[in-house]
Formats: sequence, structure tokens, C-alpha cells
Amino acid sequence: MLRYSSLLILSIFIGFQSFAQDRIILLSGKTIELKSYTINDEYVFYNRKDDTRSKQRLLEKMDVFSILKSDSSEIIIYKDDTINGLSIEQVRNYIRGEQGAMRFYNRQAHIGESAIIGMASSILIFYSLPAPMFNAVILGRFSPKKMQIPEGYDLPYSTTEEYMVGYQKKARNLKIQQSIKWGYIGLGVGLAGFIAYYATGGN
Repeated sequence: MLRYSSLLILSIFIGFQSFAQDRIILLSGKTIELKSYTINDEYVFYNRKDDTRSKQRLLEKMDVFSILKSDSSEIIIYKDDTINGLSIEQVRNYIRGEQGAMRFYNRQAHIGESAIIGMASSILIFYSLPAPMFNAVILGRFSPKKMQIPEGYDLPYSTTEEYMVGYQKKARNLKIQQSIKWGYIGLGVGLAGFIAYYATGGN
């Protein structure tokens, strides 16, 4: 029994090690699982975990916060921002806020409205193309009044100002992306309807 338990624990440990992966953490809040990487003065060269090509991708170091290694150690790429006075820990909280928005913000809320505006703007025919973009820009001017995260989530970091700022910025970006996407889907449906209507002689 003791031998069986030891083998079970060992297999769990080996399984955990096999799934552990080095990751790039970007200042945008996104993460990339890595197969390999190298760093020079200006760039991070890397291959994704699922890359089948040998040619490396690259990222400017100014877009990267850190590389989190499979053994939980971390290589900090970001340098303290002396202009805006943001420390590494403040930027880390900002990224946590972005990730909170990516996980919990209800980006579906404006889909219907954006699609309807896109469809309605189709009556302008050739002049309708900017309408979904203008709608998205207007929606993106407004930050969510309250963070949509579970109670107690990410404490104590979620109580910091930089966390809130990161959450709000990412939420606005998500809202803009979805509004543009569904605005143009609505516009396409509207234009297709007009084309079909006139193609049948308005009958």
C-alpha cells in the first residue's frame, strides 16, 4: 500500500512537471506558452508551445513584463517607469486587473446594440462603412463603473488603484473590439438584405 501511494505521488509530480510551461507575460495582460526563447538588448525571440516551424517569432521588450518559468521563478523584463513613477509591483497589479477583465468582463453586453446600429447604417450604402467604427469609439469612451469580478477575487491586489485602471482599460478595449466586430456583421447583413431586395425588383 505504501509503495502504491509513493508511485501515485511520483506519477502526479511527473505529470505536473510535464504540464508546467515557461510563459511570457505581456503588458497587455496576455500570456504566451513557450517552447523556447532567447533574449537580447531589444527583443525576445521565441517559439510558441504549439509551433511546428523552427523560425522564431519576436516581441519588443517594451511589450513584455516578464518570463515566468516552469519552476515558478521569474525573469523580469520590464524596467521601472521613472517617468510615470510606476514600480514593478504596481505594473504587476495593473496586469492582474487586465487579466481580471479578460476573464470576467461581460463583453457580450453591447453585441445586440452594435449589430442593430450596423444594420441600420446600411441604408447609407457606401457611406455606412465608418458607422460601426464611430459607434465603437463612442462606447469605448466609457469605463465600467464597477469591476465585474467575483467577491473577494484577487485580494488584496484588486483593491489597488492600478488594478482598477488595468481592468477598466482592458474592459474598454474588449468593448471596442466586440462593438466593431458585431457592428460590421450587422452592416454586412443589412447590405446583403438591400442587395437581395433590389435584385428581386423590390418584391
